[in-house]
Amino acid sequence: MSVAAHLRADCAKCCGLCCVAPAFDADQGFGFDKPAHTACCHLDAQHRCAIHDQLRLRGFPACASFECYGAGQWVTQQLFAGKTWRTSPQLAEQMFTLYRRVRVLHELMVLLELALRRVPPDDAAPLAKCLCDIREICAGEKDQIASLNECAMRERVRHLLHTHLGPLLR
Repeated sequence: MSVAAHLRADCAKCCGLCCVAPAFDADQGFGFDKPAHTACCHLDAQHRCAIHDQLRLRGFPACASFECYGAGQWVTQQLFAGKTWRTSPQLAEQMFTLYRRVRVLHELMVLLELALRRVPPDDAAPLAKCLCDIREICAGEKDQIASLNECAMRERVRHLLHTHLGPLLR
């Protein structure tokens, strides 16, 4: 699956948001339980995973297969101009909230991009419109992203995919 570069993780441009913002659940393959907004004990000072090359062996298969779809670097670079939750702790809560929202939006963009490759050109307009709308939200103000109704956006995309891809999958 090849998607646009901005929808692929680039850890060098992120501040380890996937290792801090979400909670970890050992039963879901994260090695241990960790509360949200707490740094993983394996996150080093450069915002990199100190055991990245051993994740599966050390009991972190969920981390090994995790994909942020570029949300980490988008939040770090585009929304916070390279600031981090460590260097600007007053921004941490907002960064974590926006990371979660942007990750959802980026995942939906990936699904729409992939769907657009499969649908006949006559069916592409609603999918392309939704993709454009999501891009505009991501490029918008932080408050706009923070106030996003994730459920409604997910449902919109789900409906479009079902409507336009469903017949191709039957």
